Amino acid sequence: MKNKKATSSFGERIKRIYRFLIVDIWHITETEMSKTSRFLVRLLKKIILSGSGFFDHSLSAKAASLTYYTLMAIVPIFALVIAIGRGFGFQHIIENWATNFFSSQKELIPYIIQFVNNYLEQAQGGLFLGIGVAVLLWSVMSAFRQIEKNFNSIWDVKKSRSLLNQFTTYFSIMFITPVLIVLSNGISIFFNNQLRAMGIAEHFSFLYTFVMRITPYIIYWTLFTFLFIAIPNTKVKFKHALFAGIVVGTLFQIFQWLYINGQMNLSKYNAVYGSFATIPLLLFWLQISWLIVLYGSELTFASQNIDNYNFAKETAQISPRYRDYAAIIIMRSIILKFKDGEPPMNSLEIAKKSHTPIRLTNQLLNMLVEINLLTENYTPNQSDKTYQPAMDINAITVQLLLDRIEQNGSENFKIEENSKKFESIWKKLKTWKQNNNKTCSSVLIKDL
Repeated sequence: MKNKKATSSFGERIKRIYRFLIVDIWHITETEMSKTSRFLVRLLKKIILSGSGFFDHSLSAKAASLTYYTLMAIVPIFALVIAIGRGFGFQHIIENWATNFFSSQKELIPYIIQFVNNYLEQAQGGLFLGIGVAVLLWSVMSAFRQIEKNFNSIWDVKKSRSLLNQFTTYFSIMFITPVLIVLSNGISIFFNNQLRAMGIAEHFSFLYTFVMRITPYIIYWTLFTFLFIAIPNTKVKFKHALFAGIVVGTLFQIFQWLYINGQMNLSKYNAVYGSFATIPLLLFWLQISWLIVLYGSELTFASQNIDNYNFAKETAQISPRYRDYAAIIIMRSIILKFKDGEPPMNSLEIAKKSHTPIRLTNQLLNMLVEINLLTENYTPNQSDKTYQPAMDINAITVQLLLDRIEQNGSENFKIEENSKKFESIWKKLKTWKQNNNKTCSSVLIKDL
């Protein structure tokens, strides 16, 4: 009996945990929690949402696709980065960085650099100059287009950048990458020289060691943060990209360490593949690396859009009367703001002021604009669109709002045209609705 009770109790506990993670956590509002609890709950929501997106968006398949495109474009991309570095006199710094960055693929780096040098020499030769440069740029553009396509899929963005925008964005990334490489190399050298100049290098060797160890993390954090902002064809807020950049940059560095140390235990591949053993290992490394990067984009999306998933199920199943109630609350908040002569609010500000979930708020705002009770405004000082009344606030009654909500949508189904009985029912229903709403015909929303 005791074992049955213990098993039952354990099962109930698992069910409660599962329900909390799937349902209850999305019903918790920020006003119910302390700052610490709010931070932990939001963090847990980000993990749950990004984990769900990992499978919903088929990140493994996307990573496999990008692995293929990376193999096809690795030489042109390296060629462009090294060409930029060569133009500034930093070629050897970039080659050394590439050797360290791909330390898990040391056997391949000399071959890649040799291919790159041959590629650049051919591209600079005679008639091939124009064609070579064109092929180089096209290869890099194609690879980045695939990356953007996968990022846009995660962000549910249907439209890619224009060709000109693609060119400027992608080659900005290619230009910034060697700059970051040189800066990371310069920081460690500068720090070491300063310690030696002050004669305290021996006393602060631990500090130098710390800087040397933390620098790769900072570079990865910076690089991934920049990528998560620049690549998707949508507005990504810095704080959310930074959060994902730190998480993914750390994961990537840990994966590098595990991969390098794990290669010692993969000697059996050398017996099977011989000198080709690096190929399956490279494919594995690229696949996992892209999986980490794509998860970072998923985490950025989850962090920025987490509030959209609060009460998501309830929003989809909201009752007509509660929809009317929420619409009145939102309309009242906007009207009072307008009445007091204050600047108009965006959707997030309206949601906070009216205490309505942001997803429901956006749906109702779109509906209120559609029925001509609100107008959308775009101002240079505000990145998000704002809302204000579309007519005299002294004419916006509860009846007017309810009538327009009820009449919104199509009624052209011709049911009543096929039967006089059905036509009479339809007329009676409209009369009942009108009479019911007349009880609030003189109640202005601003007076509620």
